[in-house]
Amino acid sequence: MKNFKEITKKELETIKVVTFDIDGVIIPVGTQLKENIDGTELYMKSKQLSRDFIENLKKLKNYVRLNFSSGRNILYLKSLTNEIFDNNLILQAENGNITFIDGKIIHPSYPNTYFEKLKDIKEEIKKIMKKDKRIRGFEPKLFILTVHCEKMEEIENLVKSYDNENELYCLWTNEGYDIGSKEMTKGRAISNLAKYLDISPKQILTTGNNYNDKEMLEVGKGVTVDPERVKGEYFIESTGDKLGGEILADFLVSYYLNRDAG
Repeated sequence: MKNFKEITKKELETIKVVTFDIDGVIIPVGTQLKENIDGTELYMKSKQLSRDFIENLKKLKNYVRLNFSSGRNILYLKSLTNEIFDNNLILQAENGNITFIDGKIIHPSYPNTYFEKLKDIKEEIKKIMKKDKRIRGFEPKLFILTVHCEKMEEIENLVKSYDNENELYCLWTNEGYDIGSKEMTKGRAISNLAKYLDISPKQILTTGNNYNDKEMLEVGKGVTVDPERVKGEYFIESTGDKLGGEILADFLVSYYLNRDAG
C-alpha cells in the first residue's frame, strides 16, 4: 500500500466519483441504540458531519459526483447528507443493497426464503435478548439484518446454523453484526454503479475502514483509513483531530482548487 499523498495527477484526473464510507471514516464511531424487547420503542443516536467537511463536500461537488456507501439505512444517509442533497448525489445503503441515483431507487430482488431466513434469525436473537443485556436491539433495515450488541459467538453460530446454503455473511461492525446476502456487497454495488455510469470501477475512489468495505476497496480505487484491518491501494492514517475521510476531502479540494488556479 502507498500513502494517499502519492496518488498521481494522472490518477486524480480520471476520478469521476468519490465514495465515502460513514462510520469511522467521516463521522466518529459511537452509535447509541436501545430497543425494547417487543420493538415498540427505539432510541438511536449517532454523530453528524463536521462543518468543515460539509463545506469541502460543497466544493467537491463541482468536480466529481459524491457517493456515500454504508451499512446504514437509506433514510439515515439522506438525513446525514441533507445539506448537500440533490439528484447528483449518490447514496448506497445497507451494504450496497439500496442505491439512490438520479432520483431513482435501485435494489436487488430476493426470494421469500431469504427474508424468511432473516426473520427466523431475528426471532432467535430476540429470545437471547430477553436474558442477555449485551444485545441492545435492531437497527431498522429492509434487505439486511443489523443487531447492535457486544461481540458474541452465540450470534455468529446462530447465523451458521440457519444458513445451510452458505448464502449469508455475518460481519462484525464494531457496534454489532450486519447479516445479509453474500450476493450483494459494497463492492458489487460499486461495480454496478460503474456500469450504470459507463465508467471503469477504478474511476471511482472508494474509502473504508471495516470488513464490509473490503470488496469496495478492491473494486474501486481503494483508500483505507484503517490499514491494519482492511487493505487498499492507498492508505490514510487519521490524525488526532481529523478522520481519514476528512483528510482525504482536504487533499482533494486542495488539488482541484490549485489545478484551477493554474
